[in-house]
Amino acid sequence: MRSRRNPAPAPLALACAAASLLAPSLGLAQATGWALDRYEPSFAGDVMFAADHPWYSRSRLVSFRANEALDYALRPLVVRRDGERVESIIDHMLVAHLQAGVAIGSRFGVALSLPLVLLQDGPGTNMTGGQLAPGGSFVPGDPRLQARVRVFGDADRDAISLHVGGQLFLGVGLSARVDNATDEALRGRLQVTAAGRLGWLRWSLSLGAHLRPTVLAGLNGGAGAGAGSEALIVGGLQYVSRNNRFMVGPEFWLSSDFDHFVEYKYSQGELLVGARYIFGRNFGLGLGVGPGLSQGAGTPALRALLSVAYIPLEEEPEAAPGDRDRDGFLDPNDVCPDVPAGLHPDPHRDGCPSEDRDHDGVWDYEDLCPDVPQGDHPDPSRLGCPDEDTDGDGIFNAQDQCRDVPQGPHPDPARLGCPDTDTDHDGVFDAQDQCREVPQGLRPDPQRIGCPMPDRDGDLVPDSTDHCPDQRGSPSPDPLRNGCPGDVDITGGTLRILRPVFFATNRDTILPRSTPVLQAVAHALAELPTIRRVDIEGHTDDRGEDAANLDLSQRRAASVVRWLTEHGIDASRLESHGYGESRPITTNTTVQGRGTNRRVVFRIVDPPMPTDAIPAGDASPGPVSPSEDRSTRPHRAPRP
Repeated sequence: MRSRRNPAPAPLALACAAASLLAPSLGLAQATGWALDRYEPSFAGDVMFAADHPWYSRSRLVSFRANEALDYALRPLVVRRDGERVESIIDHMLVAHLQAGVAIGSRFGVALSLPLVLLQDGPGTNMTGGQLAPGGSFVPGDPRLQARVRVFGDADRDAISLHVGGQLFLGVGLSARVDNATDEALRGRLQVTAAGRLGWLRWSLSLGAHLRPTVLAGLNGGAGAGAGSEALIVGGLQYVSRNNRFMVGPEFWLSSDFDHFVEYKYSQGELLVGARYIFGRNFGLGLGVGPGLSQGAGTPALRALLSVAYIPLEEEPEAAPGDRDRDGFLDPNDVCPDVPAGLHPDPHRDGCPSEDRDHDGVWDYEDLCPDVPQGDHPDPSRLGCPDEDTDGDGIFNAQDQCRDVPQGPHPDPARLGCPDTDTDHDGVFDAQDQCREVPQGLRPDPQRIGCPMPDRDGDLVPDSTDHCPDQRGSPSPDPLRNGCPGDVDITGGTLRILRPVFFATNRDTILPRSTPVLQAVAHALAELPTIRRVDIEGHTDDRGEDAANLDLSQRRAASVVRWLTEHGIDASRLESHGYGESRPITTNTTVQGRGTNRRVVFRIVDPPMPTDAIPAGDASPGPVSPSEDRSTRPHRAPRP
């Protein structure tokens, strides 16, 4: 428990008398308590925690920074008795340091700092004549006024700078000495600081003196329990990231009582490793932790710091633009600030001279090939570039109408440097081909190179032998029927049969009455070897199961292939597919519609042929055998 002064004169006199009797044996002065916390934060707004790294205003008359730090000390007051035994008086102490600083111009700074003891906790120690014990919570400490002056250099720009500063601690009676927050007297601190920056490394070293009254003596045979004037040294190193936002490094502070200089039990020493990060352009968050290094009163076993700071990143003042190369172009606008523009300035690069790297007489700003001389054959379309022969056919690109394709052994007489082409792939080059889009086929017209013989109706029977040249038909062994309508004609990409192929009911057996139409198909294929491949398609109506219809259509198409190969058609020219009921060409709700959907289609696959002339019926009407005219099998409506 904290002791309180008794206003009654008699008890106070008795307490003083008792203390005077015990003081020689215990070495304890009558006065109890003092400003116990040994952490003195750096100048408000400095980037380190305890070591000063001075800042000033660069671009304005006045700059402002602020800082708030929470300072936790573990066992800051410990007394040793009987040699080795340790008695902890204060176990925990938490202090808040509120700071605000102002830089006036580039040489002077002032700051105000106010400590506030938030928490003290511990068993304390009671003795006749005095008491060492935890003080109260939320108790203000001595306000501090700080000032410093820059002697030379800039701490964050130069390798070394020098600064002189001091603090005035105002023991103004905001609290009592028994609260361990004040000396109840004026005290001061003077120091000289050297600081600088070498790339990513900041450093600081301060030497000084802390002048304060002796407020409490020590305990015999143990560590000092008191405070007095002392010499001090504070230093720090700090790694700084490239963007100046993250910084981390060790700091230390050491002090020793003038009356007991460098005696371990009267010295104060701590080590701290701290890190800080600046968010946005204004705010910094810092964390620090470190051990105590001595036995002096106020030195904790461990100290931890949390700091929140307002540290605006100050923009560098803009220097007046210069003209280093004295060519009339100011450096911010000079693309070549160290090379004069000369007598031939580059119009596209302010402040730069014109160049001719390939020495071909064309300035680089105009030269489309600044590293390649234009040579004896300049490219008329690319100034400063040599002409090229990309395809290596002996024709320079300026004249070559096909720069990426050699003209080859058959050059196009109408397009210099281009090979002749064969658009219709009939072996006759376009320069001679009078029908460039139409192959000459197996019946070339002797009167027109590259053209097929005339065939007005497009049934692949030449007009010279077509007995019906204006009606589509098919080849026939009868000259009077050759090319005339019959059981087969060729329409677009289909060899269309005009009569159906009949099969036995629900089987793939071809009925004899289908022989004439199949003979007509076989004769047409035999007479037209230009038809290299035909796909024979089988289709059904929608009666019965899907799988059964698909199988039936495949077997029927295969039966037609077998019939044709047995009658002289090469099997390599034929293929078959069944589609079942999946491709109806009309309704399946009538007998006539179902008969139309049951069909065999002969589709020409090779050579590819136009299909826009295929009639809507797709092929012949479907086979309707007598047994299928009135089927008793259930009818299913066509699927959408």
